Amino acid sequence: MIRCALRMQAGKLRQYLTFAALAMGVVAACVLVYPHARRGQMLVAASERLLTQGRVEQALESLREAIRLGSIPLDNAGHMLDTALKAGEANVSRDLVLLLMSKGRPVASGLVGRAAGLLDASGDQKGALALLEKRRSLGELEAPESLHLADLLRRADRFDEALSLYTDMLTKNPGDTAAGADRAETLLWMGRVAEAEKAAQEMLTRKPDSRAARLILARSMAAGGNAEGAIAEYQKLLGEKP
Repeated sequence: MIRCALRMQAGKLRQYLTFAALAMGVVAACVLVYPHARRGQMLVAASERLLTQGRVEQALESLREAIRLGSIPLDNAGHMLDTALKAGEANVSRDLVLLLMSKGRPVASGLVGRAAGLLDASGDQKGALALLEKRRSLGELEAPESLHLADLLRRADRFDEALSLYTDMLTKNPGDTAAGADRAETLLWMGRVAEAEKAAQEMLTRKPDSRAARLILARSMAAGGNAEGAIAEYQKLLGEKP
């Protein structure tokens, strides 16, 4: 009986020690995490205060650190995105756009396009492409962002996907000269010279004053060996009579 009672007490003691260890672990985690989260909130507040003082660069520096800590409140992210875009801050803009989209918050096509434009201009073509593709997976892009996405696709040698996107744009808006010209140019890049020339001629039939279409036509003719035709089209572009 005594041995049984001792075993029961030992079992209870082990349970108590286990629970105590778990509790201490939780407390330790809270001690470590709380200052981390609190610091992020303070950085966001500091960033907002610096913005009101017109100290944009310092505000962005605080914001970068808050993003690194993963402590940007969603209610602040939209305002911060606008600030980062105006400041031309490519990486901060990208991170904020991705944060909003990952949380299911709607982000206008134009805002994502501006962030992608900053990334592209900074040399991060892959980042710009990934950002626009992510936004497209969540909802339709506006025409300027669709054009940018298609251009990034063809620059990444994903020509068929670019052509498909141009075709979609032209199906919705047959008179979209920019999409038509870029589609014809893509065909030319792919070595499909006859198709590029035909596409350019079709554009000129719809819009005879399209300089973009005439330029593609001239380049297509030159690539196809029709030097005289190409020269005639270039002369028209220069305002000269062939």
